[in-house]
Amino acid sequence: MLWQKGWLETRFRLLFMLGFLVFWLVFFSIAAKTPAGGAKTLVGFVEFSIPSFVVMICAMLAGAGINTQPALQATKGLHGSTLFTLSLPVSRIRLVAVRASLGWLEMVGVTGALCSGMWIVFPVLRGMVTAAQMLEYAETLIACTSGLYSITILLATFLDDQWRMWGTMIASAALWWLPAVIPLPASVNIFRAMGEGSPLVAHSMPWPAMAFSLAVAAALFFAALKIVQRLEY
Repeated sequence: MLWQKGWLETRFRLLFMLGFLVFWLVFFSIAAKTPAGGAKTLVGFVEFSIPSFVVMICAMLAGAGINTQPALQATKGLHGSTLFTLSLPVSRIRLVAVRASLGWLEMVGVTGALCSGMWIVFPVLRGMVTAAQMLEYAETLIACTSGLYSITILLATFLDDQWRMWGTMIASAALWWLPAVIPLPASVNIFRAMGEGSPLVAHSMPWPAMAFSLAVAAALFFAALKIVQRLEY
């Protein structure tokens, strides 16, 4: 029942993200066919556009904590059916865990569609990397995006859905900007691992950054569960 409830809350958001992805890929595939396009357009797409897109995925698909999440809008305050959610004979930890797990699986699905779409619409990409390297890139994106996803899961425990989305984008922008002003090792630079340090550009797996992202995801998810346990609604 909880899985179905979460699906009903997110199915239109998932459809919106897939539709936006198709439009996005078509736009960049056309740009890549111009005289100034090609490999340069692809590298710019990987280093700048994809990190922005995965932040959008997290903001749209991540769980709303205990709060029931409207289909295609972010609202202030408790949604009308939140009291019904709280009355269900399940623990708060299970409510958050199921909703967060469903959003993560949807995030993985959209990421898989993104990588498959890139392989289809960018002939130059097929000439630069192998299918195995494309699969490695998908694994890198999933691992690194999980860290960003956990931020919005944590924010959902104490922010309205509207502020959760804004908070996700602001926190992600800060993490993207931070290495520009403070020298950070590549092992903790998640955005670099998705861009210039990714298998598509560096032709190697950013294992330290992936492990760091997954560790952050686990820590923030555990913190979110603890917060939900102690909150009064």
